[in-house]
Amino acid sequence: MAAALSLLRSAGERVTPARHVVLRVLDVADRGDEHLSAEQIGQRVAALEPSIHRATVYRTLTALTDAGVLAHVHLGGSATVYHLAAPPTAPVEPVEPGASAKPRAGMLSPAEGGTASGARDPSGEDRAHAHVQCACCGRVLDVAPQTFDDAAARLEEDLGFILDTSHAALLGRCAECRRPSPLVRP
Repeated sequence: MAAALSLLRSAGERVTPARHVVLRVLDVADRGDEHLSAEQIGQRVAALEPSIHRATVYRTLTALTDAGVLAHVHLGGSATVYHLAAPPTAPVEPVEPGASAKPRAGMLSPAEGGTASGARDPSGEDRAHAHVQCACCGRVLDVAPQTFDDAAARLEEDLGFILDTSHAALLGRCAECRRPSPLVRP
């Protein structure tokens, strides 16, 4: 979260109480490998700071995304989800009981040196990830930034098309949904 706050300040933006709480909620969610919609973020913010109105949360999400502090991903058939654009910092207290403090990389934009499938910071370190979503159960999984490099290279070579996997989830079926059900006969 420190990197997100630093990025916000370096962009000349204020760190308001609403922005701080939204960033805290998303930092904890990122550590727990959760993908939260604006509504879910609003619910968690309300649990922490009841005085922050839901409309303020929505405006804050827009402002933080515009400032490059947050990234959002469009999921097929469901709401847009948000996460920190900067990598999470040291563990913080969970917002919800049982929330994990597992670190997870954040997202940098392609304009900041990213490749088609992932962004790199100035040192060349990968910070991005792409998303895949099960069309059956809706589960969202993070995948390594290199996962789509072959497809991205082929699209660029054949069509001159630069693939950006950071903004939308690719749909498919997860391993669990692909398992044959004992109730269904082939």
